[in-house]
Amino acid sequence: MFGRDLTTGSIPALSWSLAWPVMLSLFFQTLYQLVDAFWVSRISEDALAAVTVSQVTLFVMTSLTLGITVGSGVLLAVCVGRDDIRAAERVLGQSFLLNLLMALLFTALALWLRRGLLVLSGATGEILPLALDYFTLLAAGSVLTFLFYAVIFGFNAQGDNTTLAWLYALSTALNAILDPVLIFGYLGLPALGIRGAAVATIISQALLLAAGVTLLKVLPLTVRFRFRNLVLNPAAALKVLAIGFPAALANLLTPLRLAVLNLLVAWWFLEAGVAGVAVGYRVEFFAFLPALGFAVAVLALVGQNLGAGKLERVGRSWRTAMVSALATGTLLGMAAALARGLVAAAFTDDPGVAAHARSYLATVPLTFGVVGATVVAIGALQVMGSPWLSLAVAAARVALMVAAMLLAGGGLAGQPDPVTLWVAIVAANVATCAGAYLLLRRTFGKLLQEKMISGASAAAQGADQWR
Repeated sequence: MFGRDLTTGSIPALSWSLAWPVMLSLFFQTLYQLVDAFWVSRISEDALAAVTVSQVTLFVMTSLTLGITVGSGVLLAVCVGRDDIRAAERVLGQSFLLNLLMALLFTALALWLRRGLLVLSGATGEILPLALDYFTLLAAGSVLTFLFYAVIFGFNAQGDNTTLAWLYALSTALNAILDPVLIFGYLGLPALGIRGAAVATIISQALLLAAGVTLLKVLPLTVRFRFRNLVLNPAAALKVLAIGFPAALANLLTPLRLAVLNLLVAWWFLEAGVAGVAVGYRVEFFAFLPALGFAVAVLALVGQNLGAGKLERVGRSWRTAMVSALATGTLLGMAAALARGLVAAAFTDDPGVAAHARSYLATVPLTFGVVGATVVAIGALQVMGSPWLSLAVAAARVALMVAAMLLAGGGLAGQPDPVTLWVAIVAANVATCAGAYLLLRRTFGKLLQEKMISGASAAAQGADQWR
């Protein structure tokens, strides 16, 4: 049978076996965008800029829906741990319905506001009409991406992320084949230009979704997709949203943090500073793949064991995931710091940009592991019934970063040393992680206390029966 019982067995082994396919899937998602960028760059630099701007705007939209889907993934895992498979399948059905409703809402808003959204994201001049062509098609087809998030957590909650990695690999390969064919008009097809890249993505994602739903339906899984569960249940939907809404807001804070950082860096160091920090972003994404993998793994591990009432395993699960993210992120960060000269040279030949990139990479990556542990803590808080605390941690990270940078920079009127600002970010990252860990310990302690009270109450009731 596909899927696994995560309430028994070695927690470190289970955590790693759940995390690495997620890392691979995220890598393929990134490769998706890189392939689009590669082929579109052959059209013109404006076309490449148009695709980049459009992808940033869509990322903000899909981050919201991904957060909503976290709620269904948490409930699904808890139901699996409780061995209530009928309830788990109903939650999966609610996930598809909620994602569909969210997709229709955000797609309508995106198409209605597309010009303004793209201008705010930096699409101007000759870039804007190209971005409108690409974005309009991709936004219209984004419902496919939104629905696939339900598939992702449907597999993850029952311990099968390997199937997802294979699906992403095949979809990425198909997109890589379709891109040049549709962009340049090979095999007798008309050349669609930048629209061809969007059409290739939509076709690949449609097949990805169809394959994912089919496998959820036909494979001998613990929880399977059934059309009869596609009936909206307001009570179940509210439970999903109670977890998912704060998670969605937390996801929005990631692009907000980057936007604020860019604004502050641009104020002090102009375009060269922003370009230098952008090099750091590219490194950060790949360094955070392990953290994101362990964060998704902790949802399934903690969820199933929480549903089974195995709180000792719940505690070991989130601790193992945090330590794993801390260790892998720290190693990758140290590697990035040591290779900062090579990394900067690979992305730019401008001396000013390279100097900013090297100074950023010499400091901030040293806390990649700390940030990774924070991401895992946010996921663990969500699954342990404290989604608003997880949002508070994400918000604190942004607030502490801004406050630390302004303090280190002497306010907006100052002329700070770049290294001072990067050290301020390091301090903010460490403080956020420490706070997240303390909140997580307190939340877990409350769960243990509630179990002890519940057990004492049950024992008292049993004694009363013999009086």
